[in-house]
Amino acid sequence: MTTSARHRRRAALPLALLAAAALGGALWWQTQGTPAQAAGRLSGDFHALRVLPDGRLLYGEHAGVSVSEDGGRTWGAAEGAGDAMSLVPAMPGTLVMAGHDVLKVSRDGGQTWQETGFGNLPGTDIHGFVTLPSRPSVWYANIAGQGLYRAENGQDWRFVSPATAGAMALAAGPGEIPRLYALSMGEGLIVSDDGTTWRRAGAAPRAAGSGLDVHPVSGNVYLAGPAGMARSEDRGASWTNLGLPEGALLVTADPRDETRLYAAGESGAVYRSADGGKTWSQ
Repeated sequence: MTTSARHRRRAALPLALLAAAALGGALWWQTQGTPAQAAGRLSGDFHALRVLPDGRLLYGEHAGVSVSEDGGRTWGAAEGAGDAMSLVPAMPGTLVMAGHDVLKVSRDGGQTWQETGFGNLPGTDIHGFVTLPSRPSVWYANIAGQGLYRAENGQDWRFVSPATAGAMALAAGPGEIPRLYALSMGEGLIVSDDGTTWRRAGAAPRAAGSGLDVHPVSGNVYLAGPAGMARSEDRGASWTNLGLPEGALLVTADPRDETRLYAAGESGAVYRSADGGKTWSQ
Protein backbone atom coordinates (compact mmCIF):
# COMPACT_ATOMS: atom_id res chain seq x y z
CA MET A 1 0.00 0.00 0.00
CA THR A 2 1.33 3.46 -0.87
CA THR A 3 1.92 6.17 1.74
CA SER A 4 -0.89 8.29 0.31
CA ALA A 5 -3.27 5.34 0.44
CA ARG A 6 -2.41 4.71 4.07
CA HIS A 7 -3.09 8.36 4.89
CA ARG A 8 -6.48 8.13 3.15
CA ARG A 9 -7.31 4.98 5.10
CA ARG A 10 -6.37 6.60 8.41
CA ALA A 11 -8.37 9.71 7.64
CA ALA A 12 -11.40 7.60 6.77
CA LEU A 13 -11.30 5.52 9.95
CA PRO A 14 -12.84 8.04 12.39
CA LEU A 15 -15.58 8.80 9.85
CA ALA A 16 -16.42 5.12 9.54
CA LEU A 17 -16.62 4.78 13.32
CA LEU A 18 -18.81 7.84 13.64
CA ALA A 19 -21.10 6.38 10.99
CA ALA A 20 -21.31 3.13 12.95
CA ALA A 21 -22.34 5.05 16.06
CA ALA A 22 -24.96 6.97 14.14
CA LEU A 23 -26.45 3.71 12.93
CA GLY A 24 -26.82 2.44 16.47
CA GLY A 25 -23.56 0.51 16.71
CA ALA A 26 -22.39 -0.72 20.09
CA LEU A 27 -19.25 1.42 20.09
CA TRP A 28 -19.01 5.17 20.13
CA TRP A 29 -16.12 7.30 18.91
CA GLN A 30 -15.08 10.92 19.05
CA THR A 31 -12.11 12.56 17.35
CA GLN A 32 -10.86 16.05 18.04
CA GLY A 33 -8.67 17.02 15.17
CA THR A 34 -5.54 18.57 16.70
CA PRO A 35 -2.59 16.96 18.50
CA ALA A 36 -2.27 16.88 22.28
CA GLN A 37 -1.28 20.26 23.73
CA ALA A 38 0.75 21.26 26.76
CA ALA A 39 -2.46 22.45 28.43
CA GLY A 40 -4.55 20.12 30.57
CA ARG A 41 -7.00 19.06 27.86
CA LEU A 42 -6.28 16.30 25.40
CA SER A 43 -7.18 16.37 21.73
CA GLY A 44 -6.55 14.16 18.73
CA ASP A 45 -7.70 10.59 18.21
CA PHE A 46 -8.12 9.30 21.80
CA HIS A 47 -6.67 5.85 21.20
CA ALA A 48 -4.89 4.95 24.45
CA LEU A 49 -4.44 6.12 28.03
CA ARG A 50 -2.01 4.28 30.31
CA VAL A 51 -0.83 4.98 33.86
CA LEU A 52 2.63 3.58 34.57
CA PRO A 53 3.86 2.16 37.91
CA ASP A 54 5.84 5.38 38.48
CA GLY A 55 2.64 7.43 38.23
CA ARG A 56 3.23 8.99 34.82
CA LEU A 57 0.38 9.02 32.31
CA LEU A 58 0.83 8.22 28.63
CA TYR A 59 -1.66 9.29 25.96
CA GLY A 60 -1.58 7.61 22.56
CA GLU A 61 -2.93 8.93 19.26
CA HIS A 62 -2.01 9.02 15.55
CA ALA A 63 0.63 11.68 16.25
CA GLY A 64 2.44 9.50 18.79
CA VAL A 65 2.68 9.46 22.58
CA SER A 66 2.33 12.37 24.98
CA VAL A 67 3.45 12.18 28.63
CA SER A 68 2.05 13.81 31.76
CA GLU A 69 4.02 13.79 35.01
CA ASP A 70 1.37 15.55 37.10
CA GLY A 71 -1.67 13.33 36.82
CA GLY A 72 -2.92 14.71 33.51
CA ARG A 73 -2.90 18.40 34.46
CA THR A 74 -0.29 19.22 31.79
CA TRP A 75 1.05 17.25 28.83
CA GLY A 76 4.14 17.26 26.68
CA ALA A 77 3.83 17.33 22.91
CA ALA A 78 3.34 14.06 21.03
CA GLU A 79 6.78 12.64 20.23
CA GLY A 80 5.87 11.18 16.86
CA ALA A 81 7.11 7.60 17.40
CA GLY A 82 4.09 6.17 15.60
CA ASP A 83 0.36 5.67 15.60
CA ALA A 84 -0.17 4.62 19.22
CA MET A 85 -3.52 2.81 19.19
CA SER A 86 -2.40 0.59 22.09
CA LEU A 87 0.11 1.18 24.91
CA VAL A 88 0.56 -2.06 26.83
CA PRO A 89 2.87 -3.17 29.67
CA ALA A 90 4.88 -6.28 28.83
CA MET A 91 7.88 -7.50 30.83
CA PRO A 92 8.77 -5.35 33.90
CA GLY A 93 9.96 -1.98 32.66
CA THR A 94 8.83 -2.68 29.10
CA LEU A 95 5.99 -1.13 27.10
CA VAL A 96 4.60 -2.13 23.72
CA MET A 97 3.14 0.38 21.25
CA ALA A 98 0.91 -1.05 18.53
CA GLY A 99 -1.24 0.55 15.86
CA HIS A 100 -1.43 1.29 12.13
CA ASP A 101 1.86 -0.08 10.73
CA VAL A 102 3.43 0.15 14.20
CA LEU A 103 4.81 -2.44 16.61
CA LYS A 104 7.49 -1.02 18.89
CA VAL A 105 8.94 -1.62 22.36
CA SER A 106 10.16 0.87 24.96
CA ARG A 107 12.42 -0.11 27.86
CA ASP A 108 12.62 3.37 29.39
CA GLY A 109 9.00 4.14 30.18
CA GLY A 110 8.07 5.46 26.76
CA GLN A 111 10.94 7.91 26.31
CA THR A 112 12.38 6.01 23.33
CA TRP A 113 10.98 3.25 21.11
CA GLN A 114 12.57 0.46 19.10
CA GLU A 115 11.06 -1.50 16.21
CA THR A 116 10.33 -5.16 16.94
CA GLY A 117 9.25 -6.21 13.47
CA PHE A 118 5.93 -7.89 12.69
CA GLY A 119 7.25 -11.44 12.37
CA ASN A 120 4.86 -13.57 10.33
CA LEU A 121 1.75 -11.49 11.01
CA PRO A 122 -0.36 -11.33 7.82
CA GLY A 123 -0.85 -7.58 8.15
CA THR A 124 0.48 -4.53 9.98
CA ASP A 125 -2.79 -2.70 10.76
CA ILE A 126 -3.10 -3.62 14.46
CA HIS A 127 -6.45 -2.70 16.02
CA GLY A 128 -5.98 -3.86 19.59
CA PHE A 129 -2.99 -5.39 21.34
CA VAL A 130 -2.53 -6.99 24.76
CA THR A 131 -0.10 -9.06 26.81
CA LEU A 132 -1.13 -11.51 29.54
CA PRO A 133 -0.53 -10.12 33.07
CA SER A 134 0.45 -13.59 34.32
CA ARG A 135 2.62 -14.36 31.27
CA PRO A 136 3.82 -11.06 29.76
CA SER A 137 5.77 -12.86 27.04
CA VAL A 138 2.42 -13.94 25.54
CA TRP A 139 1.20 -11.29 23.09
CA TYR A 140 -2.12 -10.97 21.28
CA ALA A 141 -2.48 -8.73 18.22
CA ASN A 142 -5.76 -8.04 16.47
CA ILE A 143 -5.31 -7.46 12.73
CA ALA A 144 -8.02 -5.21 11.26
CA GLY A 145 -10.47 -7.19 9.16
CA GLN A 146 -8.75 -10.52 9.91
CA GLY A 147 -8.85 -11.29 13.61
CA LEU A 148 -6.76 -12.36 16.59
CA TYR A 149 -3.18 -13.69 16.52
CA ARG A 150 -1.01 -14.95 19.38
CA ALA A 151 2.78 -15.15 19.82
CA GLU A 152 5.08 -16.12 22.68
CA ASN A 153 8.22 -14.51 21.29
CA GLY A 154 6.82 -11.53 19.40
CA GLN A 155 7.69 -13.03 16.01
CA ASP A 156 6.03 -16.43 15.49
CA TRP A 157 2.33 -15.67 15.37
CA ARG A 158 -0.53 -18.18 15.03
CA PHE A 159 -4.10 -17.41 14.11
CA VAL A 160 -6.58 -17.73 16.99
CA SER A 161 -9.99 -16.38 15.97
CA PRO A 162 -11.77 -14.21 13.37
CA ALA A 163 -14.30 -13.04 16.00
CA THR A 164 -12.34 -9.88 16.84
CA ALA A 165 -11.84 -8.76 13.23
CA GLY A 166 -13.97 -5.66 13.85
CA ALA A 167 -12.55 -4.83 17.28
CA MET A 168 -10.66 -1.68 18.20
CA ALA A 169 -9.31 -2.59 21.67
CA LEU A 170 -8.14 -5.67 23.57
CA ALA A 171 -7.56 -6.38 27.26
CA ALA A 172 -6.75 -9.40 29.40
CA GLY A 173 -7.41 -10.35 33.01
CA PRO A 174 -5.03 -12.01 35.49
CA GLY A 175 -4.69 -15.70 36.32
CA GLU A 176 -3.50 -18.88 34.69
CA ILE A 177 -6.59 -18.99 32.45
CA PRO A 178 -7.15 -15.28 31.85
CA ARG A 179 -10.31 -13.91 30.35
CA LEU A 180 -9.81 -11.89 27.17
CA TYR A 181 -11.88 -8.81 26.35
CA ALA A 182 -12.41 -6.92 23.09
CA LEU A 183 -14.43 -3.89 22.05
CA SER A 184 -16.15 -4.79 18.79
CA MET A 185 -17.69 -2.16 16.54
CA GLY A 186 -20.76 -4.33 15.98
CA GLU A 187 -21.26 -5.96 19.37
CA GLY A 188 -19.64 -3.77 22.00
CA LEU A 189 -17.79 -5.68 24.72
CA ILE A 190 -17.14 -9.33 23.88
CA VAL A 191 -15.32 -11.84 26.09
CA SER A 192 -13.49 -15.15 25.69
CA ASP A 193 -11.90 -17.65 28.07
CA ASP A 194 -9.87 -19.41 25.38
CA GLY A 195 -9.34 -16.79 22.68
CA THR A 196 -11.25 -18.86 20.16
CA THR A 197 -14.88 -18.66 21.24
CA TRP A 198 -16.27 -15.20 21.96
CA ARG A 199 -19.62 -14.00 23.31
CA ARG A 200 -21.26 -10.67 24.00
CA ALA A 201 -21.06 -9.36 27.57
CA GLY A 202 -24.79 -8.71 27.59
CA ALA A 203 -25.00 -6.25 30.48
CA ALA A 204 -22.06 -4.11 29.39
CA PRO A 205 -22.87 -0.43 28.80
CA ARG A 206 -22.12 1.28 25.51
CA ALA A 207 -18.42 2.06 25.21
CA ALA A 208 -16.11 4.40 23.33
CA GLY A 209 -14.00 2.77 20.63
CA SER A 210 -10.92 2.37 22.86
CA GLY A 211 -12.58 2.83 26.24
CA LEU A 212 -11.46 -0.44 27.87
CA ASP A 213 -9.07 -1.38 30.68
CA VAL A 214 -8.72 -4.42 32.95
CA HIS A 215 -6.78 -4.23 36.21
CA PRO A 216 -3.86 -6.69 36.10
CA VAL A 217 -4.30 -7.81 39.72
CA SER A 218 -8.01 -7.69 40.59
CA GLY A 219 -9.29 -8.40 37.09
CA ASN A 220 -11.91 -5.65 37.45
CA VAL A 221 -13.08 -4.36 34.06
CA TYR A 222 -13.47 -0.65 33.27
CA LEU A 223 -15.41 0.87 30.37
CA ALA A 224 -15.49 4.49 29.20
CA GLY A 225 -18.48 5.62 27.17
CA PRO A 226 -21.17 8.24 26.65
CA ALA A 227 -22.62 7.56 30.13
CA GLY A 228 -19.24 8.12 31.78
CA MET A 229 -17.29 5.37 33.52
CA ALA A 230 -18.44 1.90 34.57
CA ARG A 231 -16.76 -0.95 36.46
CA SER A 232 -17.45 -4.68 36.58
CA GLU A 233 -16.11 -6.72 39.50
CA ASP A 234 -17.39 -10.05 38.13
CA ARG A 235 -15.61 -10.21 34.74
CA GLY A 236 -18.30 -8.36 32.82
CA ALA A 237 -21.48 -9.93 34.24
CA SER A 238 -22.73 -6.80 36.06
CA TRP A 239 -21.73 -3.14 36.08
CA THR A 240 -21.62 -0.13 38.39
CA ASN A 241 -21.63 3.42 37.02
CA LEU A 242 -18.82 5.49 38.55
CA GLY A 243 -20.44 8.87 38.05
CA LEU A 244 -17.96 10.75 35.88
CA PRO A 245 -19.21 14.33 35.24
CA GLU A 246 -19.30 13.79 31.44
CA GLY A 247 -19.05 11.09 28.81
CA ALA A 248 -15.66 9.37 28.69
CA LEU A 249 -13.37 8.28 25.85
CA LEU A 250 -10.53 6.49 27.68
CA VAL A 251 -9.88 4.92 31.08
CA THR A 252 -6.88 3.51 32.94
CA ALA A 253 -6.49 2.04 36.45
CA ASP A 254 -3.24 2.32 38.40
CA PRO A 255 -1.61 -1.15 38.43
CA ARG A 256 -0.19 -0.55 41.93
CA ASP A 257 -3.24 1.04 43.55
CA GLU A 258 -6.62 0.45 41.95
CA THR A 259 -8.26 3.24 43.94
CA ARG A 260 -6.41 5.59 41.57
CA LEU A 261 -8.35 5.88 38.32
CA TYR A 262 -7.92 8.21 35.34
CA ALA A 263 -10.34 9.01 32.53
CA ALA A 264 -10.31 11.22 29.45
CA GLY A 265 -13.65 12.99 29.06
CA GLU A 266 -15.42 13.96 25.84
CA SER A 267 -14.19 17.51 26.35
CA GLY A 268 -10.57 16.34 26.51
CA ALA A 269 -10.40 16.98 30.25
CA VAL A 270 -8.49 14.39 32.26
CA TYR A 271 -10.26 13.28 35.43
CA ARG A 272 -8.63 11.66 38.46
CA SER A 273 -10.10 9.64 41.29
CA ALA A 274 -8.22 8.62 44.44
CA ASP A 275 -11.09 6.65 45.93
CA GLY A 276 -12.00 4.09 43.31
CA GLY A 277 -14.39 6.32 41.38
CA LYS A 278 -16.49 7.69 44.26
CA THR A 279 -15.30 11.23 43.55
CA TRP A 280 -13.50 12.84 40.61
CA SER A 281 -11.36 15.93 40.09
CA GLN A 282 -9.52 17.54 37.18
